[in-house]
Amino acid sequence: MNSSENVSSEQNFVSQTALDQMVNSDRCQLMKAAVPYLPPSGRRIVSLYTKVQELANTARLFSAEEQGMEICAASVPNTDPLSMLEDIRRFCYGESRRKLDEMVNMMAIVQMMQMMRT
Repeated sequence: MNSSENVSSEQNFVSQTALDQMVNSDRCQLMKAAVPYLPPSGRRIVSLYTKVQELANTARLFSAEEQGMEICAASVPNTDPLSMLEDIRRFCYGESRRKLDEMVNMMAIVQMMQMMRT
């Protein structure tokens, strides 16, 4: 495998929200992925450790109220509601994803009806 293929394969990762990307590390992701393969006592310890790390990183990220607001403002581009729902959908599954799909479909129908009126 050449270096361009290696970079390409590294970019195929599980979708993470912007917040997850800010508070998680590759090491935490690796530890969470290993949880099902650990003995029950190890699962508990590793799961708690990774969640405590995420919580500590989140608290550190938003430690200054003003800094936290700047981070939130910078991470949300101005988008239309349909684009926002499509983006959020990438991080959902099950019933939540089904509900988002219904909303997206409803918005598409409304947009088509508006186009037909003009």
